[in-house]
Amino acid sequence: MKGKEVLSACFVLFGALLVWPILTIVNRATLVAGIPALVLYLFTVWVGIVGLIAWAAWRAGGDEP
Repeated sequence: MKGKEVLSACFVLFGALLVWPILTIVNRATLVAGIPALVLYLFTVWVGIVGLIAWAAWRAGGDEP
């Protein structure tokens, strides 16, 4: 996959993870290790976004334009 294709896939994937119907699933009054489930979910998705985009940028760094 080319860099633009990976970034497009990231955009669609993480866009789907952050839509309201999905957020209502994890928006519960439960605590996971003392952290609200919604906050933990959002932080996990954010870390995934940063990690995957960093990996894609590192991978595309050697490609010729």
